[in-house]
Amino acid sequence: KYNPDLFVSLSSLQKGNLYRLEDVRKTFDAFSGLNQFRYVNIRFWKNELAGSNKLDCIINLAPMTKQSVSFDIEGTNTSGNLGVAGNLNYQHRNLFRNAEIFRINLKGAMEHQQWIENNIINDFNTREAGIESSLSIPRLVGPGNWFRYFDKYLPQTVFTLGYNYQDRPDYTRTISNFKIGYNWKTTENLWHTFNIIDFNMVNLYAFDPGFINLIKDLYIKSSFTDHLIFATNYSMVYNTQKLNEHNNYKYLKFSFESAGNVLNLLSSAFGADKMESSDTLGIRTSNYYEIFNTRFAQYVKADLEFRYGLMVDRYNSVVGRIFAGVGIPFGNFDVLPFEKKYFTGGANGIRAWQVRSLGPGTYKAPTNAYPNQSSDIKLEANLEYRFRLIKMMEGAVFLDAGNIWAINDKDNREGAKFEINKFYKQIAIGTGIGFRFDFNYFVFRLDLGMKLRDPSQEFGKGWIIGNRKLNNDDFNISFAIGYPF
Repeated sequence: KYNPDLFVSLSSLQKGNLYRLEDVRKTFDAFSGLNQFRYVNIRFWKNELAGSNKLDCIINLAPMTKQSVSFDIEGTNTSGNLGVAGNLNYQHRNLFRNAEIFRINLKGAMEHQQWIENNIINDFNTREAGIESSLSIPRLVGPGNWFRYFDKYLPQTVFTLGYNYQDRPDYTRTISNFKIGYNWKTTENLWHTFNIIDFNMVNLYAFDPGFINLIKDLYIKSSFTDHLIFATNYSMVYNTQKLNEHNNYKYLKFSFESAGNVLNLLSSAFGADKMESSDTLGIRTSNYYEIFNTRFAQYVKADLEFRYGLMVDRYNSVVGRIFAGVGIPFGNFDVLPFEKKYFTGGANGIRAWQVRSLGPGTYKAPTNAYPNQSSDIKLEANLEYRFRLIKMMEGAVFLDAGNIWAINDKDNREGAKFEINKFYKQIAIGTGIGFRFDFNYFVFRLDLGMKLRDPSQEFGKGWIIGNRKLNNDDFNISFAIGYPF
């Protein structure tokens, strides 16, 4: 029940061509990449009637189940905060007879987070519910014949539509999103994703009074208002790591995103009225455009991440990682939306700090505040030595360094701004040990981090050892699923 043109377009084997092993491989990869068939078998034999130098080819395809419904329970790990989620999934393969895959997912989740108040651990939960649907088409959908150039790269067009509700201890938010994107693969190890439209409508309400009191005089308060994001983004991933192979590997990811520029241009061209408001301190008045009665964000943002894994032998390895990212808000919204800001700490960052409790710069949040620090620039480096202990147990020793910073003076948190002659003095450093438990299907991780250098301490006293005694706040335990990098 497939459109025959689908197979003609994907096949590199054409009548009259010479036999080439590379054409067979490309055809096999193309058919396998459809995620439609349990197996793909390409066979050849001599055609005696046509002549001794002719080959006949037959391709056997065994289709997977066309429609399926499933329910699953999964463990989640968001920035080191563990939780549990339940998903109800529906999938339809070959929706329009061209190997399209339609998915719809209903999700409910609870996440366990913790923060420390007066040396007492307080636990609370984040609750989440959402629905998301997607349609994946095994070709590039768009105007013009130039899209056909990408056919040899097995491209996909993906449409996504979703709605998410999140009840957090400091606020409640809803996110409505719509996305049109393209995915393609240029080599075995190189993937590309280009989302031509990435639309998000974010609404916030039910703020915790303590959280509002904490940020009421801060520039970042504007980040926690209703906003709209209309973005275009691109990412490239180069990864030589192979599952079940113990070889050296490299991982490189580059991402770029631009938001609000088209909306700002159209609003200006059509003479839309500007709204007027004062900033959080009541000092500066700003004028801005709205779409759907909501202020839209305007920014550019770029990230670069590199990892290298050195496999010393079967039982020992060293893995390093560096990350650099910057987001520049301007124009219609002079602060990055909070979900686009950078943060560090936690199980996948600088592990001696709780997630979102470090920075920006030398800034120190008030005692008892929820850990919610974020900003515009992030620099981070990690080095980890991993070694096999017994059976499924693995040990690790690690060193983490980095911080986040504000990009300009508009952020009025003391010591938050990035300055080229000071930032290297504001690098946080932590070390620690960890244990990993490999259950084949997943890896459970336990890390104990210890602060070595805290930039929020008094000037000249960043290094903890030699300046004061260690206390409970200098240690952090992280539970997580999977390796940190």
